Amino acid sequence: MLALLAGAGRAMKVQDIASAIGEDVLATLKGRRVETTRSRLMRLVKEGRVTEGPSAWFTISPVDAGDERQGDPRG
Repeated sequence: MLALLAGAGRAMKVQDIASAIGEDVLATLKGRRVETTRSRLMRLVKEGRVTEGPSAWFTISPVDAGDERQGDPRG
């Protein structure tokens, strides 16, 4: 998901992210797969790696040049 968002260069809807990572969003239980993807994205939001804009739109978080978190390949 991080590579997808970084490469997109724009915010993406959670449904589009789910589809792009191979989740079957057209299945009868599509809500479950989209919600699983949203849950994963929300974990990345809490870690500061992804930003949520308007409801269900996500983008990669900007990298702060002074941010040198240990173990974070972005910093």
